[in-house]
Amino acid sequence: MISRSSGLALYLQVADAIRQKIISGEMAPGSLLPSEKYLAEEYDVGRDTIRDAMAYLRGEGLVESKRGYRSRVRANAPRERIWLHQGEVVWARMPTPQEKKEHGLGDGVPVLVVGDKTYPADRFEFGRDE
Repeated sequence: MISRSSGLALYLQVADAIRQKIISGEMAPGSLLPSEKYLAEEYDVGRDTIRDAMAYLRGEGLVESKRGYRSRVRANAPRERIWLHQGEVVWARMPTPQEKKEHGLGDGVPVLVVGDKTYPADRFEFGRDE
């Protein structure tokens, strides 16, 4: 429920409501989101608020958009597992513009760094033999 008196920006409330639908599976990976007009009516907000919410969710990597097309829930790509050697450490950061281009990364997708190699966080996971 969107509350105009909660103190939280409307676009963040809308983004949270849509995020919850994605997390719950109500909006499945790869599915189209309703139109901006429909969402504005559903949440009783302006289309600019919907655009801001979509931009926020794109930044989180939950949705993807292309100008002239409806937004889509980002599909979960299969992940490749990489086994770490003793002493290797994985850390995450946002990619440089060059890394975004090199890996074809959308907004909001971090890279995982091991040594001097970077891996898109949406396509790789790491494991260690115990």
